[in-house]
Amino acid sequence: MTETENAPSMSVPLALAIDVGGTNARFALIDSAGRLHGDMVRQPVPFLPDGSADAAALLDLFAPHVAHAQAVAGGPVPIGLSMCGNIDTETGEAVLIANLRWYNVPFGHMLHERFGLPFCAATDVRQAALAEAVWGVARGVRNFAWATVGTGYGGYLFLDGKLYPGAHGFAGNFGHVAWDEINGYKCGCGQWGCFETFVAGPAIARAGQFAVDKKRSPALAEMAAGGPVSAHMVFQAVEAGDPAAVHIIDEVIRLICINLSGVVNLLDVSMIVMGGGVVQAAPWFVERISARIRPYLMTAEAKRDLHIVRESFPNSALWGAAASVFAAQGILDPTALG
Repeated sequence: MTETENAPSMSVPLALAIDVGGTNARFALIDSAGRLHGDMVRQPVPFLPDGSADAAALLDLFAPHVAHAQAVAGGPVPIGLSMCGNIDTETGEAVLIANLRWYNVPFGHMLHERFGLPFCAATDVRQAALAEAVWGVARGVRNFAWATVGTGYGGYLFLDGKLYPGAHGFAGNFGHVAWDEINGYKCGCGQWGCFETFVAGPAIARAGQFAVDKKRSPALAEMAAGGPVSAHMVFQAVEAGDPAAVHIIDEVIRLICINLSGVVNLLDVSMIVMGGGVVQAAPWFVERISARIRPYLMTAEAKRDLHIVRESFPNSALWGAAASVFAAQGILDPTALG
């Protein structure tokens, strides 16, 4: 990790932001104005042989970043934590993180035991929505949804000027609405046929592999060279004009539009902010969703006024993890937290 020439003074409030995804963890030192100090660092999440993430090894991964943050700040630095699943915001317990195979893991307690630092923890989609509301493209927008398309697919809601958690803090899981529970695939959440299993990165890779196995995509077969097909390869094949890859992404866009139009028709949000690895894979992805969703919208007003835009940050969940710390401290307006 390196520091910028503009190293913060001790008077500038800082937070160590950590975003734990289904594949990688990201780290950044962010101040109360949303400015990055130093580099954003990415490291792979450690997994156990049974396929679950190794909580102890993950905390070992955190340790040098905690030490670096405290060295820069000259004292303790609170942690803002974002995780790719359902998190109890009061305790930091990982209630259900499908991509890490965690169920009721007391990660917040483990984090505090290890480092003794104050922390704010929440699901990544909540943190991303918060970042966009306080520092990003949705600043001043009273009703919007955040949608992530990456290793998973899901979102969060910002309604009437504040985050909307629902009865248990897990509102916005529209990626886990069933699309085809009879002919669909098993989802990490335990259900069958969720939208996530048709549109997220692993689903795109699976569809690409199927096209190769059925000899429908010479371009993907050449890229894979006998190895597994990745979602990134599918997007590369789209750019090359491969018909099978074009069909795969067309279908992904169609299903996302059906899913997100349900959110708009139900809640009448005026904006959807989209982020995640799949969204970042192609500059045209969000624009195509914005154009394709219109026929599925119920009202003329939604068709006219709905804005679908890309995230404002390299990783909105990471910035939101920092924002959650500053909102809890009262440095940022805590009203947005709900």
